[in-house]
Amino acid sequence: MPSPVRTSAAGEGLRARRRRETEHAIHAAAVRLVEGHGLAGVTVDMISAAAGISQRTFFNYFPSKESALTIGPPPLPDALHRRLAHGDPAPRATLTELLDVLSAHITDDVVPDRELVQATFRIADRHPELRAALHARFDAFEEQVGEAVAERMAAPPADPRPRLLTGIALAVTRTALEQWSLGTTGDHASPEPDLRQCVDLLHTLMPKT
Repeated sequence: MPSPVRTSAAGEGLRARRRRETEHAIHAAAVRLVEGHGLAGVTVDMISAAAGISQRTFFNYFPSKESALTIGPPPLPDALHRRLAHGDPAPRATLTELLDVLSAHITDDVVPDRELVQATFRIADRHPELRAALHARFDAFEEQVGEAVAERMAAPPADPRPRLLTGIALAVTRTALEQWSLGTTGDHASPEPDLRQCVDLLHTLMPKT
């Protein structure tokens, strides 16, 4: 008989993924409508209809049409947070674990198509308030990851190492996602091959001494 705790955790994971899938569907509808009609020409009613949901459901996910256009990475789930926050605190081991955790987090998420990613950034570039909101979402994710790294390293607040390691890992991740979204390394349905390539490249740039 399966453990009740494990069954509960699996159920929570499934619910979180379904919620993320609905969130992505709303986001995709919002982006495509704004690409076609402009930000001012799109309403929450239009987005809800295009996503096949009610307006009430829309507001269960987003407070406004602008927020639906600027979804960022979801928070680290508890299992990945624990994995990152505990383990060998040495900087190299921490960076390796951090890259593995971020790769697992991204590839387990609902991956949109390249055109949608490119359209999202085009819209953000045209509207400074959306660009700022998008950056704020990524900043919040970086802060969460950095806190887990600091916990792993038992680092005091003034210690710059957790921020540096987090910045390096996220730069690798962003580079991989940019490569994937632009299709510069091939027609991959998932960014996983680009993530592996960028992680391998980092290891060649930082050989063990």
